[in-house]
Amino acid sequence: MKTSKNIVLLVVFGLVAISAMGAKPVLRIATFNIQNFGQSKLAKTAITDTLRTIVRKFDIVAVQEVSDVTNKTAGAFLKKVNRGSKKPYKMVCSRRTGEQANDRSSREQYAFYYNPAKVELLDTALYDDSEHDYFQREPYIAKFRRKADGLVFLICTIHTAPEQAVEEIAALAYVAEWMPERFGNAGNVIFCGDFNASCSYASPAELQALEIYQSPYSWIVPDDAKTNLSKKTCAYDRFVVTETLRPLVTKWEVYRYFSSKAVSDHWPVYIEIGSEF
Repeated sequence: MKTSKNIVLLVVFGLVAISAMGAKPVLRIATFNIQNFGQSKLAKTAITDTLRTIVRKFDIVAVQEVSDVTNKTAGAFLKKVNRGSKKPYKMVCSRRTGEQANDRSSREQYAFYYNPAKVELLDTALYDDSEHDYFQREPYIAKFRRKADGLVFLICTIHTAPEQAVEEIAALAYVAEWMPERFGNAGNVIFCGDFNASCSYASPAELQALEIYQSPYSWIVPDDAKTNLSKKTCAYDRFVVTETLRPLVTKWEVYRYFSSKAVSDHWPVYIEIGSEF
């Protein structure tokens, strides 16, 4: 009887081990323009509770429009994200964008909130826009490694100037060329953020004519998506990935968690990245 029980236990543990080995790691990566995110919004408990819940639904959240001259909002919000949790998130924040003299009327920060149990942050950089001044707010790039399988990828987030949306989206091709110089291996790239890539700011025809719309890039969020809370259907917020990552994108969705513009005039948009194995 003992032998039979041992065999059963070995089979059970074997199945568990096989199941664990076969489990495919999935990353949920979101982009979220938290409209005018500063000390005033941070002080409103109901809003920050909503934002906290949203962040903890994802493994990485790229946040745009942190607009606080004191540079304290992003870090203070991290404390709220981790309040009462035994699984704390981490955060990395850019310096204030709009570094060129003619761009200083709209200086914002970007932030990445991430789950260190899932990913390791390897490096960050704000794009050096001093030579050409392509952007009103320079894109911010973070390099991550997924702990489950070692997948290394770059996330570049941007908040374009609405009236210059097409030109700034086009200039992301130059950022892609710069990435290998700054980060070395830059084969797996995710562009995301508030592209303002819709409605009166950018037409599908204008976007499709851009280099960043062609191979080796793949646009995930379609032109008819609604990522904003206005009455118009506008696909402002986008994800663009390199073809190396496209087969791993198993899902995308607009996360309509709230209905109040007091939280933001944009909803989070997210993708899920599965395993290459």
